[in-house]
Amino acid sequence: MTLKELLKSRAAEAGDRPAVIYRDEPISYRELEARVTRFANALADLGVGRDDKVAIMLNNCPEFIVAFFACSYLGAVAVPVNIFYKERELEFLLRDSDAVALVATPAFAEFFTKIEERPPLFRHLIVTGSYPEGMLFQDLEEGASSAPAEAAVSEDDVAEILYTSGTTGVPKGTMLTQGNLFFHADAIIQVLELAEDDRALMVVPMFHGYGITVMLCCFRVGTCFVLLDPFNPVEVFQAVERHRVTFLPMVVAMYFMLYHHPDREKYDLSSLRIGISGASAMPAQLMKDASEAFGIKILEAWGLTECSASATIQRMNMPYKEGSVGLAHPGVEVGVMDDEGNLLGPNQVGELVIRGPLVMKGYYKRPEETAEALRGGWLHSGDMGYHDEDGYFFMVDRKKEMVNVGGEKVFPREVEELMYTHPAIAEAALVPQPDARLGEIPVAVVALKPGASLTESELVEFLSGKLARFKVPRRVVIMESLPRNPIGKIVKKELVRMLQEETSY
Repeated sequence: MTLKELLKSRAAEAGDRPAVIYRDEPISYRELEARVTRFANALADLGVGRDDKVAIMLNNCPEFIVAFFACSYLGAVAVPVNIFYKERELEFLLRDSDAVALVATPAFAEFFTKIEERPPLFRHLIVTGSYPEGMLFQDLEEGASSAPAEAAVSEDDVAEILYTSGTTGVPKGTMLTQGNLFFHADAIIQVLELAEDDRALMVVPMFHGYGITVMLCCFRVGTCFVLLDPFNPVEVFQAVERHRVTFLPMVVAMYFMLYHHPDREKYDLSSLRIGISGASAMPAQLMKDASEAFGIKILEAWGLTECSASATIQRMNMPYKEGSVGLAHPGVEVGVMDDEGNLLGPNQVGELVIRGPLVMKGYYKRPEETAEALRGGWLHSGDMGYHDEDGYFFMVDRKKEMVNVGGEKVFPREVEELMYTHPAIAEAALVPQPDARLGEIPVAVVALKPGASLTESELVEFLSGKLARFKVPRRVVIMESLPRNPIGKIVKKELVRMLQEETSY
């Protein structure tokens, strides 16, 4: 199955059924497929073809879906872009991905202006609103041919490149094939027992693998999702009540805000039957409280972009084990490996490794990193954990030093290198601190050069113009010096311990 085959079959078999509900207006499968065909033809008229990369920097909106599927119609590759990226991050992604076109909203116009002053990054700028230097998305779509876009696409072809940070913090493009995406979606459908009469709420970002999976699950079973952006608890309650939503895929921070919202009991949420929590670990108490409050079973999943978003998930019809991220997906092998490459038995801690049809094709233009990540025929996650005698997996620790901010992964090296460019900073480290709403927040711990002065607000302002919002430290701690080990390396575990104890510096 390919994205093109999926959408065409849905339009033929259930054309009048809603595929998406956006701002309370339904878009049928037939209408969506027609829009995708026209936009694919518009891209083809611009010279976009097989294996070309199309960057998509849009928030949750129908145009994202149209652009994403249109790429597959041509054999091109979609490159979803995190909308929180700043100019520096966006420029890197566009250069590294070899994007020939960028589809974006006028909200990012200031980026376009700065980037256009440099050597060309892409040939075509397509915007979803008025912007003098770009082509209007709607004009291209409406002016293009409605004739079927013809291109041979197979399950082995790359469907999308999702950028993620590796253990070094250097962004890498994860190549996921058509087959990867569908195998993963089918596994989720099987576990959740999703059916045509279900209805999902799409409030997780579609530029993440999580959002793509939710979309494909819905289209695969012929149901629809209600598309919201941005996340707002009251709008979530209203959408669930109005559209009788049954499936609630979210991240921990969203469940936290819904549960603690003072008006949640004013809405009829009785249609809900199941939820998923992904991207970061959900505290056991919040899991219990939210499940009881909304009358649903919330299943926690674990995985990474390189395995199409997840490799394990809890089960509907099996006992819940506190702290577990569930069992391996159907048809997927998940193991625990020691440093010598040996698979370990129950209750032995090691690195979680994955093998199966949902594992990425590789990192774009990075053969050495690909070989390292896929050594021995297994995808090495870098996450530490174990499984019990029943096959339930448990996380012990995540990738070293990574900070998980509400599902957004922040690798300290990038932030630290920027902090070191500040003239007042002598030493710098970025470490996680537990947070009830986001799971973790990034905290900057710095030591200043002799005679220098720096306030928290000054450092935050310095970093805010260079980093996505979720990467900017929420706290700044200034010390006389940072703890180091005998070989001179900053001991971050000591900093984390001090933060957890809320030591006064």
